[in-house]
Amino acid sequence: MIIGSKEVVDSQEVSQPLEGWLGEIKFNWQSIPEFEADPERLGHLAIICDGNRRAARERVLDPYFGHRAGVEVIKGILRAGREWNINTLTFWVWSTENWGRENEQVKFVMNLAAQYFRDEGVIKELTENEVRFTHFGRKDKLNPEIREAIEDLENQTVDFDRFRLNMAMDYGGLDETARAVGKMFADFKRGTFNPEIFKTTPQAILGFLDSADQALPDLVIRTGTKEGEIPHTSGFMPLQTAYSGWVFLPDLFPNLTPQVLLGPIKNFLEYERRLGK
Repeated sequence: MIIGSKEVVDSQEVSQPLEGWLGEIKFNWQSIPEFEADPERLGHLAIICDGNRRAARERVLDPYFGHRAGVEVIKGILRAGREWNINTLTFWVWSTENWGRENEQVKFVMNLAAQYFRDEGVIKELTENEVRFTHFGRKDKLNPEIREAIEDLENQTVDFDRFRLNMAMDYGGLDETARAVGKMFADFKRGTFNPEIFKTTPQAILGFLDSADQALPDLVIRTGTKEGEIPHTSGFMPLQTAYSGWVFLPDLFPNLTPQVLLGPIKNFLEYERRLGK
C-alpha cells in the first residue's frame, strides 16, 4: 500500500515504478565519496528542495510521489553531511506559500511529514549520531499530529550538539521577519529589550529569528533551476544568508546524488570569500 494523491494507491502500475525509483535513490546514496569540509569555511549548508513534482512527472508518476522520493534524498544528504563533517544542515521543505496548493497535495505532504518525524529509523539515526533537530517556521497551521511529532523530536534531541538538522516547514522569510518584530515588541513591552542596541549591534536582530542559537548558513543550494530561468531565493532566510554563497543547480532535488552535491561544495570551499574586505 502506498499513500498517494488518492486515499490509497494499490496498483502495480504505480507501486513498482515508485519502489524502483526509491531503490535507485537509496543505492545512489549508499556510497558517499570521501571528503572532509573545513568547518571554519563550511559549517552550515542549507538546501532549498525544489523540483520534487517535476522529477516525478519525468518518470510518468503521480507528481506527489516526488515528495516521497525527496525524503530519501534528505536521508542520504544527512548521512553525507556527517561524513563530510558539515555540522549543520537545513532543508526548506514547505513554504508559507505552499498552503495555496491543491488540498490533495497538502494532505499528502503533511502525511509524509508525520511519517518522517515519527519514523523509528530516523529517530534512531539522530539520537545515535547526536544530531539535534530543530523546526524553522510556524507551527500553528500544522495539524496537531505533526506539531506533536516535531516537538517530540526536538525534545528527544535537545541535549545534542555534535550535528544540527533543521527542517524549514511552513517557513517564509517575510513571515519569519514579522514574527521576529513581534518578539521584539513583546520584549520591549516587558522591559527586557532596548531597541537602542541596534545602533551599535545590528546583528542583535538575529537573536529573534528561528535560527537564533545557530551559525549562519555558509552555503545555500537551490535545486531545480531551469536553464534560462532567472534564479531567485524565494525569501529564504533573507537576514541569515546576506553573506552566504548561493548555488542554483539545474538538477531536480530527487535526482541529486552525492557526486552532484559535492561539486558545488568543493567549488565553494575553493572560492575566496572577501565579505566586503
